[in-house]
Amino acid sequence: MSIIYANKTNINAWVDLSIKLFPDHPFAEMYDTYHEYLINEEMNQREIGFLYQVNNQYIAFMNISVRRDYVNGTDTFPVVYIEAIYVLEAYRNRGIGRELIKKAMHYAKEQGIKQIASDCTIDNTVSELFHKSCGFEEAERVICFVKNVE
Repeated sequence: MSIIYANKTNINAWVDLSIKLFPDHPFAEMYDTYHEYLINEEMNQREIGFLYQVNNQYIAFMNISVRRDYVNGTDTFPVVYIEAIYVLEAYRNRGIGRELIKKAMHYAKEQGIKQIASDCTIDNTVSELFHKSCGFEEAERVICFVKNVE
């Protein structure tokens, strides 16, 4: 078992896992987005991917970013933000998600960052319970609105 950075040699596995979490995104679109993250390291909110590997198989991933603007519920900045986290269903409830969160915390500490943050949709109770089991505290609930301009 190991947690490694996503890079150009494992980008296909990173995208494959990501599409399982975000099935509405075509492979090519997500590949292009992740490729941009890898080649453009100067982006302010560049995502960093981590892959969890067991026996040469990638079974989970986590994307983080360093957000330098205000993040709801935090009182410091910058903040390491968990942009996405996913574990293949066959490997869930084995502590893999927790290990990825620990990796994010370690990354934050190395960068001198004092808080990590994350979110989930209001109806995603599985994610909510996972976050709380990892020591996250609910900071606030938000209802988002949109109106088309005619």
